[in-house]
Amino acid sequence: MSSIKQRLFTTILGVPSLLIVIFLLPQFKHLAFAIVATAFILLGTKEIYAIIKTKFNIKPNLPYYFSAFLPISAWISTITNLNNLVDLVFVFLLIASFTLEIYEGSKTEDNFESSFSKIALNGFSLLYPGYLLSFIIKLNCFESVSALYALFLLAVFSNDIFAYVFGMLFGKKSRGFIKASPNKSIVGFLGGIFSSVIISVITTIVLNIPLSIIESLIIGFSLSMSANIGDLIESVLKRSTRVKDTGTFIPGRGGALDNIDSLITSAPLFYLLLEIFIK
Repeated sequence: MSSIKQRLFTTILGVPSLLIVIFLLPQFKHLAFAIVATAFILLGTKEIYAIIKTKFNIKPNLPYYFSAFLPISAWISTITNLNNLVDLVFVFLLIASFTLEIYEGSKTEDNFESSFSKIALNGFSLLYPGYLLSFIIKLNCFESVSALYALFLLAVFSNDIFAYVFGMLFGKKSRGFIKASPNKSIVGFLGGIFSSVIISVITTIVLNIPLSIIESLIIGFSLSMSANIGDLIESVLKRSTRVKDTGTFIPGRGGALDNIDSLITSAPLFYLLLEIFIK
């Protein structure tokens, strides 16, 4: 199976599967979807740890599975109205990481020469993907959350797939405008934006989401841009370690991070836009 066909197949299979979980299993504040998100955060964080170890030969002080506390606290906040719980957990984990570094550094004779790098990498591994993707679970605080989940996923993934398709079919002559990802093309970039905006408007109308056409246009455009930024961040991470994919979790689409990179950067932005437009 060719790369483009394999990518289309896994996307066509994956997105409807997520929508089924969202619309058929909304019980307990979409606990089933929160479990799926937590699983991807754990897998993604594990891949980040592998990248850090490969590139910097550093092992973060906190085990990778501590990142699960972030989506768990985000879900708890939606049933308790403790809106800042995930922020508090994030800060607590950062402080715990710093404390462990002080403790570990005190047992060695390197005079804390590598402490700055370790602290920075520990913080990054908690932020990306754990804290940022936890915003997708915080969407539970809004009404019609199933429709909002659908809008979010369809807008982001439509950008990814149509940017890829348009770029592969029509964008060969316009590639190379971004050094971090030379296979990306201007045609693919524009095709992704156009599809995300159109899908956003259609989803808003069909699912009767309380957004105006202008607001849905803004959301579609914004999610397309943030999805592209997320994809570029992932490209930089992979190029820094000279790997093609972060893993082999999904055939044709690489590891967990390869599949959620655009969601990671889009989730906080979508949440903030809804705070402006709906609340």
